[in-house]
Amino acid sequence: MTTGSTSGTWGSARRLLGFDLTGSAREGANLGRLLVLPAIAFTAVLIIYPLIVGINTSLHENVPTINAPADFVGLENYTNALKQPSVGSSAVQTVWYVLLALAIEIPAGLAIAALLHRNFRGRGLVMAVLILPWALPSVVSGVLWRRVFDPDSGLLNSALVQLGVIGEPHVWLADKGWATLFIVCVHVWGMLPLVALVFIAGMQAIPDDVYAASAVDGATPWKQFRHITLPLLLPSLVVALVVGTVNAINIFDEIYVLNGTALNTRSILMEVYNQTFIAGQFAQGLALAILVGLVTGALAIGYAMLLRRRTV
Repeated sequence: MTTGSTSGTWGSARRLLGFDLTGSAREGANLGRLLVLPAIAFTAVLIIYPLIVGINTSLHENVPTINAPADFVGLENYTNALKQPSVGSSAVQTVWYVLLALAIEIPAGLAIAALLHRNFRGRGLVMAVLILPWALPSVVSGVLWRRVFDPDSGLLNSALVQLGVIGEPHVWLADKGWATLFIVCVHVWGMLPLVALVFIAGMQAIPDDVYAASAVDGATPWKQFRHITLPLLLPSLVVALVVGTVNAINIFDEIYVLNGTALNTRSILMEVYNQTFIAGQFAQGLALAILVGLVTGALAIGYAMLLRRRTV
């Protein structure tokens, strides 16, 4: 039998038996494209189109209404936004929010994950309670915590007065240091469950055989955590850093609910809100928002490049 006849016979047999892989793969690819089309359409309508309109608006002179005729000014709105003194102070304040939030979220998330990644009785209930703060909208969390920090009838003042720590109620959010710390705590309270879940997922992906083999070699739990868990958690650590950094840069609801637009706690996103909606400088506010987006994207790319460098 010749090679050509053999190939033809095998091809006919595949078609008769329903194993025409080429046709199936093509149909699967077409079905995949069809199923992805709605997501692409929603992304284009809700993200890409507004982004294009925003960039175009930021390059034109500020007008009182959107899409009204305006002169092209290039990067003038960007330079004007950066020249505002409040932008510099809000950027510094945002850096503090990011550093403090990450300094609490990463170690605390690792500690919680180390406690919860093993199965034990009641673990499901503990996990459900852990997720609750993250499930609550940030506005709701801010309202709840505002009752705690209220200078007249807040739980914090009442407890400290009863314990004799302070002699009279204190206006905590009027002091920049205390206000920054408390806002960070409220933000971390909502973000910590997500960070902990990221680390729990990373720990559960590590094979138990690795720990068993190291225990045979005499490794203590601390050495296992330091030399096995932490190195293998590097991808999860990068994810947690990206999530924590992006959310800390975009902190808004907690600040607005707890302390309004006060300059002592104003973040860069609140400065965008002030320039856009309070001052009515839509083009300048959009320019500042685009700059914040570029910085956030650059940080995320930097984390990804760091992960790639450490794993290659």
